[in-house]
Amino acid sequence: MYGSGSYLNLRRHPAHEDDRVIVKIVTSFIFMFLPTLMGVGVWAGCLLHSSRTWFEVVLDSPLKLPFYIFGGVWCGIYGTLGLGVFMSWYQMGFKRGVPYILLGCTAILIALSYPPLLIVGHWFLPSIAVIGSLWLLLVMCIMCFSRVSVFSGVSILPALLWTTYTVMFTFFPFYDQYFAEESGTG
Repeated sequence: MYGSGSYLNLRRHPAHEDDRVIVKIVTSFIFMFLPTLMGVGVWAGCLLHSSRTWFEVVLDSPLKLPFYIFGGVWCGIYGTLGLGVFMSWYQMGFKRGVPYILLGCTAILIALSYPPLLIVGHWFLPSIAVIGSLWLLLVMCIMCFSRVSVFSGVSILPALLWTTYTVMFTFFPFYDQYFAEESGTG
C-alpha cells in the first residue's frame, strides 16, 4: 500500500506545489506585516501619550521631519526589516535560518523600543544608546544577510540609512540640551 513511498514524500509530488506557494505567501505576509503593524501600534501609542508640541519644540533639529512622516517611515522600516529576515530565513531553510531570525527579530525589537524612549519618556541618552546599538546591529544584519542573498542584505539598507538619519536627528537636541548648558552657551 505505501510501498512506493510517494504517499510519505509529499514535497516532491506536483499536486502539493500549490500548498508550498501558499505557505510562502503566508509566511512572507507574517514577516513583513506583523512588524509593520506592531510599529503602527507603537507610534499610535506614542502619539496618544505624548503631545506633538513636545516633539516639534524640544526636538528642534535642522533635520527634523513632521511627526506623522517620521512615524510613517519607521513603520515602513519595520516592514523592510521583516522582509530581510524572511528572505534570509527562506534561503537558508528552517533550521539553518534560525540565527538569522533571531538577529533580525532583535533588530526589530530594538527599533520598536526607540519611539517610547524618546517620544513618550523624553529620555535622550537611552534613546541615543538604543538607536546607536540598532545602527550597529543593522550593519551586522546587512553583512550576514548579504551572504545568504543580495536582496535580503539590500532590503536592510533603507533601515540603515534611516537609522543614520535618526542618530543625527536625536543627537542634535541631546547635544544642545546637555553639553551646551554645561559649557554655558545654552
